[in-house]
Amino acid sequence: MELRGTFRDFSLEAILGLIRNGYKTGTLHLAVTMPLGMTRRIDLSFVDGEIASVRCDRLHGLDALREAAICVEGSFEFGVDNELSPQDEAVPVAMEMALATIDEARNAMKSLSAALPAAGTAFSRSVPPDETVHLSVEEFHLLAVTHDGMTLNELVAANSASTVDSLRIVRQLMERGLVAGKTSEVAAGLPEAAG
Repeated sequence: MELRGTFRDFSLEAILGLIRNGYKTGTLHLAVTMPLGMTRRIDLSFVDGEIASVRCDRLHGLDALREAAICVEGSFEFGVDNELSPQDEAVPVAMEMALATIDEARNAMKSLSAALPAAGTAFSRSVPPDETVHLSVEEFHLLAVTHDGMTLNELVAANSASTVDSLRIVRQLMERGLVAGKTSEVAAGLPEAAG
């Protein structure tokens, strides 16, 4: 079974359902555009219709699946393989967990879209020099790559977390006053994820 199309033709859930119901072994290649306009390539490997692994650049498993869930447009192609290499089967994802993750990521993206400035807004650090600031590990990682003038797109691209997690961390840092956007535009640059 060869399958190809766009996310205008099929939802991610429908594609996963076709592969699962057909008990197919192979690889689903996604070429998607994210809410901030960034492009991603996401590969999902299947064994007998079940997800064997998901990879997107440096992300694996559920984090990589979150990237696929929030895409605003893209195309897909599924090719049947008789068998996958052992490394492709390293991070299995149960279909029920995959569907729940897709739903959770889309809901999080909707919430974040309403709370963040436009994608092109420039950010600056506003960490008080004379105060002790307690940071989570994920907040520290994002602040470590932040320099004045970075846009929301650049912050997300520089962070090692998924897009949804990176946006959530930016929002946390903004709420704590540790980063600030240089304009007061809200949500103009974050289109909603396809669903």
